[in-house]
Amino acid sequence: MTLRRLPPKIALSCVVILLSTSLSGVVRAQTISINEERIEIARLIEQVGEATHRTILFDDRVRGTIGIVAKRPVTLDEAWSILDSSLALLGFSLLPSTAGNWRIAKVADAVGEAPYVDEVAGVRDTYVTSLIPLRVATPEAVMAVLEPLSGASVTLVPYAATNSLIASGPERRIARLTTIADALDRVEEREVRYRVIRYRDVQDVAGWIESFFDSGSLSRIDLEVWSDERTNSLIYRGTQAATEELVERVDRIDRPIEGSGEIQVLKVLNRDAGEIAELIENLRGSGDTGPGQIRGLDGQLSQLMVSDYSIVVDERTRSLIVRADFETQAAIRQVLEIVDQTPQLLAVDLIITEIQTPRAFNLGFAFSIPLSSGDDEGEVIARLSSTPGGAEFADELGAETTLFGRVDQELNVPFVLDDGSGVEIPIANTAVIAAGDLRAHTEVLIQPSLILTAGDSHEIFVGANLPVPVSAGDSATGEGSTRNVSGVLSQTVVFERKDVGITIRIEATASRVGSIKLDLDVELSRLVPSLAGPIEVVGPTFSEQKIVANAVLNDGEVAIIAVNRGTRTVSSVRGTPFLSWIPFLGAAFTRTVEREDDVRLVLGAQARRIGSPAELAADSIRRRLAFERRNARNTSLPIVGPEEPAYAVLVTTRSRRDDADAIAQSLDLRGFATQIHRWTLRDHELFDVYVTSLESMAEAGKVASTLNEEGWDTDLTLLSTRS
Repeated sequence: MTLRRLPPKIALSCVVILLSTSLSGVVRAQTISINEERIEIARLIEQVGEATHRTILFDDRVRGTIGIVAKRPVTLDEAWSILDSSLALLGFSLLPSTAGNWRIAKVADAVGEAPYVDEVAGVRDTYVTSLIPLRVATPEAVMAVLEPLSGASVTLVPYAATNSLIASGPERRIARLTTIADALDRVEEREVRYRVIRYRDVQDVAGWIESFFDSGSLSRIDLEVWSDERTNSLIYRGTQAATEELVERVDRIDRPIEGSGEIQVLKVLNRDAGEIAELIENLRGSGDTGPGQIRGLDGQLSQLMVSDYSIVVDERTRSLIVRADFETQAAIRQVLEIVDQTPQLLAVDLIITEIQTPRAFNLGFAFSIPLSSGDDEGEVIARLSSTPGGAEFADELGAETTLFGRVDQELNVPFVLDDGSGVEIPIANTAVIAAGDLRAHTEVLIQPSLILTAGDSHEIFVGANLPVPVSAGDSATGEGSTRNVSGVLSQTVVFERKDVGITIRIEATASRVGSIKLDLDVELSRLVPSLAGPIEVVGPTFSEQKIVANAVLNDGEVAIIAVNRGTRTVSSVRGTPFLSWIPFLGAAFTRTVEREDDVRLVLGAQARRIGSPAELAADSIRRRLAFERRNARNTSLPIVGPEEPAYAVLVTTRSRRDDADAIAQSLDLRGFATQIHRWTLRDHELFDVYVTSLESMAEAGKVASTLNEEGWDTDLTLLSTRS
């Protein structure tokens, strides 16, 4: 059952569109139909809550009207994500509450101190939530292209369960991003692959392949090949038969050059050449590879343990110069091929923000550790220790709770006000935040972005290195020393330097697929008033806290951890209106008011996989092909007037004009307005068939739904508008 109070009026109109085709490989699950032309958000909350058996608590401030167009019934998880994204458009967030319950909280607005993002909702705006299905491309790869183009008003969330993206924002911008996503997905109809060349120079290999094209043994129609000198790799795509033929030919070329000499040069592609040399040297005699024994070396170990060889590292070329006999050369080469694998690279974005709030703000239940982005516990585990003494986090919210955390898609911290209402404060920018009649302040302290190799540890320090006076003494007794110099009593003082501020140690581990594990070790230190006596006598006093947290994240998720840092006294001047403005006399009608604000430090951490240099080169080719195809298609697209309908549905693309004419005529007979668009891609003439004159994205979605049911593979398109 859903607890609710119906909204008294409509505050905003937005559209939720599911741009979906038949997705092969989607796991069958319970589905619901939420295809509605217009539905109140309260009704949608009730419908999704009943279907998912979750209680959602909200009040009459949650209001609005939305439209939903679904090309197919949606799964319960998709329905939940659609509800979450729709609420975000209205300026609300869906949060866990007590066990089995959820509540809806208002996202606070930034009202000062640039940079800040004003609230998304606007009365005249048309906003949509769109489920963009991908046929072949991965959501992460498409997001990497769309995010820099989306702007602050668009939210993109990967939905791996159905290989889709959920995009929320202005209707026209979402339509254009959908077109780009479709273009990226179409490129993958011929998969772009790469091959790192180990034993040859890629330019030599490219020359040989060019000769194969010239001789006709490889076809340029069936195969495209690019070379990347920086990564010494080949990038290619084509038909299955053509790519298999290319791989076979490259395998015959990219082989070690066998010779009779004792000196060979081996190139290291993916790891540090010195590290590889040290590892191979450790195999001599003991066969010890150091921490973490490497599998698959049994045959090579027996050869290396009894051989005489030497290795010199050439750092400039990342090569190993090896002196050994023929059999040992072969063994070292095989060891290199096993250990010189591409490491998994991770991009980790961190942000530490200080939040200052009135005492009326209490951290919400949804922010008590451990809690995850869904119903499962254990995705964030943390412990807080302090000096002096220590305290661990509480599973339930209480007066003594000092550490909070959760996994989410947004960099927001949930609070509960005295009246029981909820509010979320964003921490991504330095700003003054409005939450009803109250004001909060956020200040971003540091915001580093790191590229890590999975398994490596990194440390970041932000703060000051302060001199701390320490009395010098005898090393045996440790007592201070006083001496008489020229009749003057003096004491020798030694200053030691101490780091005071924020220290972050981070280690990220991940395989090629699955979740990413972040191990965070945060130390917070600061000067505080002395508790043991005058500072001149006992020296300075430092307060230290240490947070140890482990978070398991999926791509796009953020681990958010907050710790109480005490209170801060804030003074403000209040006065009687008009009278307090009088010069000199106005002082009699003003007074200074002091209040205690709570201060919390919030850490947000987000991790995502990134490809190897060769993979990134292949990604750049994919993007180039996608934009090349999109630009070629859009060059001669019709331009509509400012008052004309700008939305269209791409029904199909044909290589023959008579085929396109026949399809357009059949659609004309059914009452659709159609248009054929001729365009050229790499000297190939193509013909698109469009259904045009559609007033909105919702109407285009309905047409696409009808045509998809008939087997057409449709895409939504936004035509350019004449200014």
